[in-house]
Amino acid sequence: MAGKWAPGDAANAFVRVLLWDAGAKLANKNQPPKSGGLDEADWNRTIAWFDGRCAYTDEVLVDDQTERDHAIPMNREHCGLHLFGNVLPATREANRRKAGKHYRDFLIEDPARLERIESFIRESEYWERVSVFGNLQNYCEAQYRSINALCRVNWEYLDRLLPEDLEDEADTAPLDSSRGPQQEGDTLPIVWDPPSPEGAFKVALLRTGRAWIVEVYRDGQRIEQPWDARRMSDSSSVIGNVRSKKNYRKNTWKRLGIQSLVVSVRRPVTGTR
Repeated sequence: MAGKWAPGDAANAFVRVLLWDAGAKLANKNQPPKSGGLDEADWNRTIAWFDGRCAYTDEVLVDDQTERDHAIPMNREHCGLHLFGNVLPATREANRRKAGKHYRDFLIEDPARLERIESFIRESEYWERVSVFGNLQNYCEAQYRSINALCRVNWEYLDRLLPEDLEDEADTAPLDSSRGPQQEGDTLPIVWDPPSPEGAFKVALLRTGRAWIVEVYRDGQRIEQPWDARRMSDSSSVIGNVRSKKNYRKNTWKRLGIQSLVVSVRRPVTGTR
C-alpha cells in the first residue's frame, strides 16, 4: 500500500476479514477459503440469473471487463457478506461509479432495476442465512473502536522509546492526523471483551456478576483488578461505572501512569495482582 497507514486502515481490514469469514461459515466451509462464501458454481448461477448482463446497467458482460460487486458493502456500516446473494456481476465502469454505496442508494432513481436485484437477493435466501448472526453492525463498530484504541496505545508506546531529542518531532507527526492520540488525551482508552459494553458485555456481566480490569501502564506493567459487579442492574451504565472509579477519572489515570484498560468478563491469562 502506498502512503502511510492509519489506525482506520487496520480497523477496516479487521472488519472485512470478519465479514469474509462470516460468509465462509454460512457456506458450510470449515476453513475460510479464498472464495469466502461464494464459489465458482455460485458465481456462474449469479451470472446466469442476470442473463449475462450487468446487474446495474443491463449491459452485456465482457469477460475481462466483468467485476464482482457487493450489493450491500462489506464495511462496518452495512455489514454485507461475501456470500451468494450479495455478490453481483457488474461492468468495471458501473462498479467504479457505485464505489462503496449500498445498491439501494445507487439505484434510487431506477426502481425497475432495483426491484430486479432485490428479487435476486430474496430468491437466494441471503437474508434468511445472515439472520443467524443477529446484529453484526454493533459488533463490528465495537471492534473498530477497540482496534483504533489499540493503535493509539501503540503510538504512545513507541513515543516513549524515542530519545528525548526526537520526542518533539514525533509529537508533530501523529500516525493519523484525524484520529491521533492528542485528540483522545482526556479519555482513557478501554478495550472491552466481549465488545459493545452496553450490549454483549453487559449481558455477560449481569449473568456472572463479576469481571476483571487489567490496567496497562506506560512502563509496560499490567495489573489485574477484580471487579465485583453484583450490584449492577439493567439500568446501570457499564461505561459510566468503570470510568467513575477513582483511579480512572480524568487526570488521575494520567498521574498514575495508566495508559489503557482491558475489561473482560473472562479472567485474563496474564496480569498481576
